[in-house]
Amino acid sequence: MHVIFGSSGVVGSAVLTELHRKGLPARGVYRSRRPPHHAGEVARVDLETGDGLDASLAGAKAVFLATGDMIDQVAAELRVVEAARRAGARRIVKLSIMSAESEAFFYARIHRAIERGVEASGLPYTLLRPGGFMQNFIHYYGHAIRTEGVLRLPCHDFEENVIDARDIARVAAECLSSDRFEGEALTLCGPAPLSYSAMVAEISARTGRNVTFASISAEAFRASMLPYAVSQEHVDGISAMLRFHQEGRGTKTSDAVFDVTGARPRSFQDFAREHASSWLP
Repeated sequence: MHVIFGSSGVVGSAVLTELHRKGLPARGVYRSRRPPHHAGEVARVDLETGDGLDASLAGAKAVFLATGDMIDQVAAELRVVEAARRAGARRIVKLSIMSAESEAFFYARIHRAIERGVEASGLPYTLLRPGGFMQNFIHYYGHAIRTEGVLRLPCHDFEENVIDARDIARVAAECLSSDRFEGEALTLCGPAPLSYSAMVAEISARTGRNVTFASISAEAFRASMLPYAVSQEHVDGISAMLRFHQEGRGTKTSDAVFDVTGARPRSFQDFAREHASSWLP
C-alpha cells in the first residue's frame, strides 16, 4: 500500500492520480478535506496530535510525506516518519523545498530539520526539493489576477523556474514505486527560468487581458496575507524565500524530472494555455 499524506493538496492529489494511472494501490491521508476519487482508501489523521496515525499506516509499503503550513510542522512530519518506521514501511518520499540544504530562510530551516529526521530514521528515502508551483498562479495569485489584472509580490521582477505540481507528482510516483533514487535529494524545476513579468505576459497573451506584475513591500504583503496565514512568521518566510531566490542563490535549472520520468517537465507557456480560463473574471 502507498500511503499519501497531504492527499487533498495540490501535489498529494496529483500523486494519487499518478499512482492510479500506474495501477498501484493508494491510501489518501487527510485532515479536513477528503482526497479526490483516485484514492482507493482514505484515512483521517490529526498530525498535531497523532490521532489516527498508526491506523493510517497499517500495511504501508511506501509513504509520501507532505503537509501544509502548521505551527509545528517539524514535529508533525517527524511523527509520521517514526510511525512509518514502526509500521515497517520500506520507503519514504519527503516533499521538501528548493534550497532546503541552505537553511538560509524560514521554510528551508523547517524542511531541512525534517529531512534530517528522515535521513536518521533508517528508512530508505528520497527527498524532493521543488521550486515554486505553477499552480500558485491559480490558487494563491489567481484572485488578484482575475479581479484586478495584477500579480503583487514582495520582490523585484526576477527569473524563477517554476514547476507544474503534476511533474512533481510524476517524480514522486516513480520514487515511491522504485529504489532507483534512494538516498538522493532531487531538485525539481521546470524547463527554463522565466521572469515574473514574462509569466504574467504569457497569462495576458492567453486571456486577452492586460495582466501586470507589481513589486510591493514586505509590510504590504504581510498585511494582505496575514488574515489567511498560519502565523506572521510564515508570511514573512515567503518574503525571505523570494529574496533568497531574487539574489540568485537558488537553483535555476535541473534535469531531475527528465532523469526520473524520461519526460520533460511542462512549460509555463503550456500551463498558461491549459488554464487560461482560471484567470478570466
